[in-house]
Amino acid sequence: MKRRDLLLAFALSPFLPAWGASRFDRGLLWEVGRKGSPSSHVYGTIHVSDPRVEALPSPVAAAFARASSLMLEFLPDSYSRERFTEAAMFLDRQTLEEKIGAEDFQRVVEALGPSGLEREVIGKLKPWGALLNLRHSAADTAESLDARLIGEARARRLAVLQMEGVEEQIFAFDECPMATQVALLKHTLAHRDELAQLEDETIRAYLARDLAAIWRLRERFIARYPEVAAHQAIMTKRLLYDRSVVMAYRVQQELRRGEAFVAVGALHLHGAKGVLALLAQDGYHAARVY
Repeated sequence: MKRRDLLLAFALSPFLPAWGASRFDRGLLWEVGRKGSPSSHVYGTIHVSDPRVEALPSPVAAAFARASSLMLEFLPDSYSRERFTEAAMFLDRQTLEEKIGAEDFQRVVEALGPSGLEREVIGKLKPWGALLNLRHSAADTAESLDARLIGEARARRLAVLQMEGVEEQIFAFDECPMATQVALLKHTLAHRDELAQLEDETIRAYLARDLAAIWRLRERFIARYPEVAAHQAIMTKRLLYDRSVVMAYRVQQELRRGEAFVAVGALHLHGAKGVLALLAQDGYHAARVY
């Protein structure tokens, strides 16, 4: 039975809402530290394979060149890929078709056909597994930004660390209520063209280093579909708020040593509940560099 690896990184999800304005509303690269330790840099990434975001801007490349370690949300390897794939599938008699209906199931099959996933495999995907796969385009051939950072760090023999393990990433999705998984998958299937446009606009806002604009794009999109607002709120808490708390705690291991380069999804930097604000509560200062 043919199986293609599921996506491991969290994409900039279209079901994440916007917060109000804050001092962390613009900027992708931040110098972070506190008295007594050398400063480090925190960089907001975007989890898409797109040539427009492949190259590191000069200020970011300079900060990375001075780093003695790299810390990312997650480091994929052969075991974690296999474990993630296994967790994203029903291992009993349940099927995706019975969860979302024959019509929507056929839409998933047609959408994932170019990726190489066989119908039998698609039929055993949990709704969240199908949702992650739908967010990957078979046409994406550019190396992801995270992959490039990992490759360069290992070539320089830097310490490369992760903030989350594979079981934690699985838990974030797998414990979501089935009704939420189904509702968001159906919503994605019904609005794929809009979501493709939203992703393009998000990339452009990211290139402009405008975190607040990224939030506003999602807020407008979400406002058009109040019928899934409750499900979006559940996913937001699990994928964003809860994970930002974990990240802000675990990243301090490297911040205390100093000279670290930390890369997290840009959405985790914005707002009063973001990683930067949480670090500030723990006594760290953050200054925008780029």
